[in-house]
Amino acid sequence: MSSSNATRAALAVASGLAAGLAFPEFDYGLLAWVAFVPLFYLIEGESLRRVFGWAWLQGFASYIGSLYWIPIPLHDFADVRMELAILPMLLLAGVVAIDTAVAIWAGEFCARRTRLPAVLTMPIAWTAVEWIRTYFPIGFPWNLLGYTAYRNLELIQFAEFTGVYGVSALIIFFNAVVYLVIFRRGSPRLQTISLTSLTAMMVALVAFGAWRIANLKNAPAEGTLKVAMVQGNIPQSLKWDPKFLPTSYQVYQEETTNAAKRGADLIVWPEAAAAFLFQPDDRYPAALAEDASYRQKLLTLASSTGTPILFGAPALAQLDGQLGFYNRAYLVSAKGEVVAHYDKMQLVPFGEYVPARSILGFFVNRVVHGLGDMVPGEQQTLFSVKGAKLGILICYESIFPDFTRREVKLGANVLVNITNDAWYGKSSAPYQVLAMAAMRSVETKVPMVRAANTGISAIIEPSGRITNRTPLFKRGTEIEEVPWRTVHTVYTKVGDLFAELCFVLTMIGLLIAWRWPRTAVLDATAPSRLSSNGARRRAQKAH
Repeated sequence: MSSSNATRAALAVASGLAAGLAFPEFDYGLLAWVAFVPLFYLIEGESLRRVFGWAWLQGFASYIGSLYWIPIPLHDFADVRMELAILPMLLLAGVVAIDTAVAIWAGEFCARRTRLPAVLTMPIAWTAVEWIRTYFPIGFPWNLLGYTAYRNLELIQFAEFTGVYGVSALIIFFNAVVYLVIFRRGSPRLQTISLTSLTAMMVALVAFGAWRIANLKNAPAEGTLKVAMVQGNIPQSLKWDPKFLPTSYQVYQEETTNAAKRGADLIVWPEAAAAFLFQPDDRYPAALAEDASYRQKLLTLASSTGTPILFGAPALAQLDGQLGFYNRAYLVSAKGEVVAHYDKMQLVPFGEYVPARSILGFFVNRVVHGLGDMVPGEQQTLFSVKGAKLGILICYESIFPDFTRREVKLGANVLVNITNDAWYGKSSAPYQVLAMAAMRSVETKVPMVRAANTGISAIIEPSGRITNRTPLFKRGTEIEEVPWRTVHTVYTKVGDLFAELCFVLTMIGLLIAWRWPRTAVLDATAPSRLSSNGARRRAQKAH
């Protein structure tokens, strides 16, 4: 590798690591706003093929920095040797890095061939690719760039119009303008317009965000719900051991009894907190007599305390004649009756099912060994408690913007996220999931109650402010009044329209760039308008 290439590789890795450090638990969020500047610099004058390669390397470094926790569940719960457990993390980082490469390549390709400024094409292309990643090929919208700003509450309130994708677009636009101005790329007029537009946009967004937060704080509540979040802190290594079930159940029984005495209107247990098969009715085969007895104990607990309990539990299911399991949330009334249940729809790939099992099943099996393959639910269900309409999100579902939006559109005025993050150990993953969940409240302006087995449990206000958060791996119960009010945000009404428009514009831009390039002679190293001055000089010297 030449010294020039070595320098460029170093810049790509530095850019990627800076982007990775912007996510929780590192939480150096400000790095995201300049992390792409080195990448924009190093792709100056490079061929489009090399632009793709350098962008991939940047993305690879970024995802290694933010997904380093993946070997932990593989090693701790799938008995994979750590040196081997690292390989799936590297593979996933490499695959997701393709998204970064495609986004940067598409933005640069359109800019070079259409002569549009890359300060326009880059944010649009980036948003389009993030939106695609949410759904295809298996749906993995983990750590979208906009999540790095989850603590900048005044700035991110506009996500109620665009979703998290708008925040990602803003960050890329900021990076592009910083690069343009600092390195004096493009014409002076382009620099002035870009900087002025960015400044006006940032001032307007912060002003709107401050007004919006104050508006939410002062608006009268339609109702309140006193919610208890029980954090059982049950070790994952013991959770499904039948011998540990009495101890596990006793933990939740004692915490529930104490919460009821403190006046809770609703007691929430985490995902799969009931570590036994809980069926909607009491019809159990003889082999599951113990599960049936624990089912009755839980119903009796709710009636004896006079408090509804919302909890997670596995349930038997059949799919195509094969036995399977639902990852289910139940609501038991204060009378000890099962009044509603919801089956998790957005299952974790390779955790709760194997995608394209006919192809991949020969090579891999589920990471999370325990009950067996999960069966996805078919419809979103709201639970009703004391006038509140509860939208249920089980674990992984909280990272899907449109999924949460649909629950709010159905009428949910309080979101409840039950999860078991014990798989991740003492890593950054629980902090990352919490940050992603917080953005759901910003988008919909609906509060969220989050109950996690080992943490982080918390209340998320409609502004995205996180309160009453618990430490990791500590048992206890947090009780908090949760007010709600009806707010119909633009995002709730139109969904991913902003991201979809970016996708359409990107496709149109690529088509125009491919079919009708405005350059008279197509040069593979032709610079984009973002980097025209410096790159053109370097290209001329190279020839």
